[in-house]
Amino acid sequence: MANLSIDQQAASNAADEISSLYYFHARPEILQLVPTSAVRVLDVGCGAGVLGATIKSRQSAEVHGVELMSDAANKAAGSLDRVWNLPIESALPELADGYYDCIIAADVLEHVIDPWATLTALKEKLSPDGKMVVSLPNVQNWEVVSSLLEGKWDYRSEGILDRTHLHFFTRKSVEELFWNAGLCIAHMGTTISGPSLPNNFAKFLQKCGLMVDSLERDAETFQFLVVAEKPKHAPSPRVAVIILNWNGKEDTLECLASVGQLDYQNHEVVVVDNGSADDSVDAISKQYPDITLLQTGANLGYAGGNNVGIRWALDHDADFVLLLNNDTIVPPDLLSAFVSAKNLLPLNSALGAKILFYDKPDILWCAGGRWNSGTNDFEHIGYGQTDITEYKRMAEVDYIVGCALFASSATFKEVGLLNESFFLTYEETDWCYRARAKGHKCFFAPDAKLWHKVSSSFGGADSPLVSYFMQRNRLLWAKNHLSHQAMNHLHKETLCTLRRILLPPLSLTKADLPLTKKLLWSFSSWLKTVKRNINNPTNRAILMGLRDYYLGRFGDCPKAVRSLSK
Repeated sequence: MANLSIDQQAASNAADEISSLYYFHARPEILQLVPTSAVRVLDVGCGAGVLGATIKSRQSAEVHGVELMSDAANKAAGSLDRVWNLPIESALPELADGYYDCIIAADVLEHVIDPWATLTALKEKLSPDGKMVVSLPNVQNWEVVSSLLEGKWDYRSEGILDRTHLHFFTRKSVEELFWNAGLCIAHMGTTISGPSLPNNFAKFLQKCGLMVDSLERDAETFQFLVVAEKPKHAPSPRVAVIILNWNGKEDTLECLASVGQLDYQNHEVVVVDNGSADDSVDAISKQYPDITLLQTGANLGYAGGNNVGIRWALDHDADFVLLLNNDTIVPPDLLSAFVSAKNLLPLNSALGAKILFYDKPDILWCAGGRWNSGTNDFEHIGYGQTDITEYKRMAEVDYIVGCALFASSATFKEVGLLNESFFLTYEETDWCYRARAKGHKCFFAPDAKLWHKVSSSFGGADSPLVSYFMQRNRLLWAKNHLSHQAMNHLHKETLCTLRRILLPPLSLTKADLPLTKKLLWSFSSWLKTVKRNINNPTNRAILMGLRDYYLGRFGDCPKAVRSLSK
């Protein structure tokens, strides 16, 4: 509560709390994170200067402080080398850039109006090898969550629900706060306080289809203790850009033209032709003779075709792989943005791009994907939205859309290739969930931007071909990754789909007919509706997709499905 971005009246009202022990905390859990080698330290929200004085007694260091409350700042001035009695936002212009070996912000950022901007600005005050030491409260603490379930959200004078807190954080949002400030997290610890999560409650949430891993992990966490630093710029890694082509000559050539303008030099383009029947191979070979062109000789699907490219990349010592749809157009800085983002994130993270519509270039198609347990389906984050601030921050997501998936070769070696049983759709979602099960994370990288023609290679997103694979593969994915309870919900939805197509409601609207004729007319009308439903190409594809899932038929679709799309 030591450094607040609130109006002066609010600050005055809080002044009588100066006498509390809050401003005299020694913070031993913070002290042990401060490098003993730091010779210039800034303590933001320094209170009465107890922590700073302890640092000075432990090591030879110049310690500065920033403190909003006047009484506390005056006390701190007696033991620190310099103290600014200002809100941190006002003090920032007076702090020297690149000066401090360590900056402490203990219980500060939750109080400021814009913690993202404040942390980004503080980063500029760090020396090249400087460390940022920050503590933030965890709103996912079970004491808070259990009270909220009872309708209680009671603010207090201090703690997680301190009445002066302007922002609340979980582990995920703490991590995203640092990554979006351009800082790498070198260490993330916790302090523990409060009751543990009841086992039966976690099981109940799982039965409801909710993911409870984070709640189980952090239910007792009171604070997150973070040590962060500026990213180290290693030599440019080698990137293999894999582009899959299947009878998509014009799209692929347009994509390759944009890829040819990439400003990141250490990359190689690999086109995998998936048994095209058009003149794609000749056209690509003539216009781009220097790229690597691999021919599968048959349509192996999105999964199988991309696996050919991934194997090539692994065999040729690529550090990273970018799976890129052939119906995309990329800007020159795409690879540079991916490589810059990976420098901030945990090792072996997988990254996805900000994807906009090709024909509506300012409208989002996808900013990462997530599973919606309420609808029992996936959704593209930001779909149809204008490219606004909400989608300009790096964020952890449930899965990455395969039209642009960037991951290290080490990750592919550990997780494995795409599952070819899917053939088309859901294979990248399955891969992302397999990666997450092994401790990897998936991220939306907003600076990596491209434009997508959306399902142009197989007749559009609403084609019977897509309907077949989406219906079948959604169930296959769920079988591999969801709970039995969630699968039961999907099976019930399947029954509803079958009932909609095969058992439409019987109508008795001919009130002027005798009962017998009315029943005959209604039955005849019902049969026509059923026949019309079954003959609808999309419905037929859905029925075949459900049939093949329950019969265990995977891989490519039957020829009858492809004929529906013609």
